[in-house]
Amino acid sequence: MSSEKPRRLIRSALVDLPIVEASGLAVRFVDGRAQVLVVGDQSAHVATGTYLPDEGITGWETIDLSTVPGWPLPTDDSQFEAIAIDGGSIVAIMREDPPLVLVADTATAKLVAHISLIAPPGSPLNGKWDDPSSRGEGLVLLRGGRLLVAKEKRPRALVEFAPKGVSARGLSRDDFLDAGEAWEAPDGDVDYVATAMWRLRGPAKAALRDISALAVGSDRSLWLLSDKSRCVGRLSLDTPLQPADDKIRDIEEVWRLPKGTTKPEGIAAIDRDHIVIAMDTKSTFENGMIARPPSSK
Repeated sequence: MSSEKPRRLIRSALVDLPIVEASGLAVRFVDGRAQVLVVGDQSAHVATGTYLPDEGITGWETIDLSTVPGWPLPTDDSQFEAIAIDGGSIVAIMREDPPLVLVADTATAKLVAHISLIAPPGSPLNGKWDDPSSRGEGLVLLRGGRLLVAKEKRPRALVEFAPKGVSARGLSRDDFLDAGEAWEAPDGDVDYVATAMWRLRGPAKAALRDISALAVGSDRSLWLLSDKSRCVGRLSLDTPLQPADDKIRDIEEVWRLPKGTTKPEGIAAIDRDHIVIAMDTKSTFENGMIARPPSSK
């Protein structure tokens, strides 16, 4: 990672996301098109739209998850921090306090699992998971029914969570789901334990003052969004993160966010060259942004 000032992402368009205080984004590819999903802090709604290169994100539809039988949260105070999806109909939504992930099947309108994220004694996260304002902010589904969670601060880190009794496997490009691939979702109320943690250190820590969201790029790299630094970092994973590793020192590329970006809380890759960013504002007008790295066209 260069010591020079990072270049700035280029804003392609501002878009309207139909969710107040948008806090999480995910993308699923259907018939070759990017389907964008967005959640927010204030409601149990999930909005879905289709990205068209010449039109932006259109055809928005909204699902109210609070109508799913057994949904445990109120409809008007979701406090959702992130959303992750597989290649089918599974939607996983993370809440910071209490630290949990709710898994729903949108095809059957069924609550599949209630996952508690825990850090018991012996876990690498033990003693660092108690602050309700410093838990999970980003979420990615991993093969083997595991989860990758971005811990925002104190420490800023990537954390692998796995079903209780399952050993850490680490993180490589091969751990991300393919387009169309189903996630091995658990069933019912389950505990997921923090099995590995990789803190930002050195240049990586200096570049990203927090981690607000995660996204998997089309090249199977990992993108980290920082609200405080107003930056996006790309972790190539050319060298996998092993369970015994405890730090990330280098992030291969860092870009500053476009001017005018306000409270960036969500990020997702929509094609090889473009990302969409969600902004946590009180308005649904121009609270989303499509941007591209300066090296792309």
